[in-house]
Amino acid sequence: MFPAGVSEIRTRRTTLASGLTLRVAESGDPLAPPVLLLHGWGASLYMWREWFALLASAGRRAIAVDLPGHGLSDKPDDPAAYRLEGLVATLRELLDVERLERVDVVAQSMAGTIALELALSGEPRLRHLALVNPACFGRIRLQAFARAVSPRAVDAVLPRMVPRWVVARAHRLVYGDPSCITDRDEDEYWAPSQFPAYARAMRRLLHEFQWTRPAVRPMAQRLRTLAEPVLVVLGTRDRLVLDARPYVAALRAEGAPLEVREVSGGGHAVNEERPDEVCAIFREMIV
Repeated sequence: MFPAGVSEIRTRRTTLASGLTLRVAESGDPLAPPVLLLHGWGASLYMWREWFALLASAGRRAIAVDLPGHGLSDKPDDPAAYRLEGLVATLRELLDVERLERVDVVAQSMAGTIALELALSGEPRLRHLALVNPACFGRIRLQAFARAVSPRAVDAVLPRMVPRWVVARAHRLVYGDPSCITDRDEDEYWAPSQFPAYARAMRRLLHEFQWTRPAVRPMAQRLRTLAEPVLVVLGTRDRLVLDARPYVAALRAEGAPLEVREVSGGGHAVNEERPDEVCAIFREMIV
């Protein structure tokens, strides 16, 4: 599994104060300004594979993590670990153990919701925030259906319901141009799903995480408390987080400090699909 064989990327397992252990990977000068990269639901730090070199070459220290339930990180049974407040607490503990005092964050989809909530809580260690197709700014396609077909009773058989073709088909939904996906990409996404606890963790996230977006005015009011504008990158062919553009426009009309960039033809995982382009937007707006 990535990043095996890539000497420029260092990996380790980091245990938080809560006892949860996460896999962390990093590249670049350890003393350079850090950028924390956070993936969305069902993904892993593999999503940021091209960003390690891009950020290191720009003089930054790139740090990516497998969130709880994902990749090679712990997959706890406690439903509270997958609620928004639990994941915000996990992210805060990660900042503690990694000693990240001033860090920029790039977060995709579900992680965008987590990172934004951490910023809105007044966390002083966050410097700049970039959100890629954040789940909290759109309507989640197929969410109600996915919940309906995944009651707790299916936990025992879930691990046998994740063959490679299912993961490959789901991966194609997140790209604007699915022809870009390689066999290696499918293998990397499928591999973590072979841990029996993975499918149960994904089900818990579907049921426990806060997937509904807030009303415009309360969210805009909260956003106005931030000291720095938030960069929002939207793929115009996002087929999973729907109607984000009009919601973001409504937030801006209410005075929310959002800097918006659209990537024409980009899908839900546009940061993975078009890494050079999205990283360049991040560097232009934040670095």
